[in-house]
Amino acid sequence: MFYLPTLQDLRVLLPNHIPMNKITLQNYPLTYHVTFQKNRRTLQIKLLSSSHLEITVPNNYPKESMEALLYKKSSWIIKRLSHLAAMDENPLNKSIKNGATVLYLGEPHTLIFLNSQDSSPTITLKNNQIILHIPVTDIQNPSLLAHLLREWYWKKAQELLVAKTIFWSKTIQVQPQRVTIKDQKTRWGSCSSKGNINYNWRIIMAPPEVIDYLIIHELSHLHVLNHSSLFWQEVSNYSPRYKEHRTWLQTNGSLLMKILPNT
Repeated sequence: MFYLPTLQDLRVLLPNHIPMNKITLQNYPLTYHVTFQKNRRTLQIKLLSSSHLEITVPNNYPKESMEALLYKKSSWIIKRLSHLAAMDENPLNKSIKNGATVLYLGEPHTLIFLNSQDSSPTITLKNNQIILHIPVTDIQNPSLLAHLLREWYWKKAQELLVAKTIFWSKTIQVQPQRVTIKDQKTRWGSCSSKGNINYNWRIIMAPPEVIDYLIIHELSHLHVLNHSSLFWQEVSNYSPRYKEHRTWLQTNGSLLMKILPNT
């Protein structure tokens, strides 16, 4: 899963004291910065944008090995860059405007803006159309339209995820303590040791079977808190095609993050 911030975001993410480095991989010019972590044992490479990388390494990792690491991983990096470029060209979830296409429950839906005589805006769902009924004075207000759509998605996510969690809790025979819908940058869901379940509202854009997989995944942690083979066996008992659904999220996650950014 890749979070793609704007240049303004990067200025916040990258403090002034962290040096920016440059490298060219297979004719792709890139910048990167390195973060050292005291207790870290493994290396991690993140694509923060289509031209910038973040490398997180243990404190004792030699600086002179950074470029060698990037050259070694260049095929993987270029593959991910190509994927990001394809996502950028995909018309789905690209904009919030009349006639644009967005995802809802895994299916493309057309946004339709209609003038309304009512003082309060509303949204209706009909025939693969998400229809925004907007007062005449507000229909040219893009921030209001985005806010309205985002709130509609959030409400739909709340309704569906709670209902499905109740269903799968009975099936799996677990009892979560609390279910919360959140706006997260990198996670689709989480389960705490206290039994609290969190879901990212954006999962409402995914197909229903992928949503079911996510819920089963988090509820299975109430039996097995880690990601051991025992855990995945538990997941497969209720989601036999979990690998396929997990791959869908890995492949399309950035598509779900393209619109309605965190506020």
